[in-house]
Amino acid sequence: MDDKQVYELAIDDLACFGVWYFPMDESVEDELTVRPLLEKEACSDAQIIVRTNFVGADGSSYLGYLYWDGSGEVKYLKPVVFLEDGSSVTFWNGMVKPSWGDYSARAQELRALLPISYISDHLLQLPKISGRLEGLYYLDGDQISWIS
Repeated sequence: MDDKQVYELAIDDLACFGVWYFPMDESVEDELTVRPLLEKEACSDAQIIVRTNFVGADGSSYLGYLYWDGSGEVKYLKPVVFLEDGSSVTFWNGMVKPSWGDYSARAQELRALLPISYISDHLLQLPKISGRLEGLYYLDGDQISWIS
């Protein structure tokens, strides 16, 4: 089985399988377990993540993923970008105010590439999701804020 913890996913995993889902049954270790999705009908009620292309303001390209959600709001999409050094940047931080200083030097270089646009791959008949990231997002009281 190709199960992984969502935080263990890497570029190679997304290259092999463009869509992963959270099975949420007795066959998994915990709620962070993801499994490749091969047929959309196999998990019509599960949360899924989809391979996404991110492009910096300078035209540089990165691979990552979004939690697939039709609303397009960053708090539901929870964008993650993978870097070639094996590190990643999570653009949604929930109630925790993020800091670029918490990331590797390579990851901090993304800050100069803001805004970063994204578009999810059109896989398993899932409509594409596109948008733009202005910084590291978090929930500040009742509103969404970001650190650019």
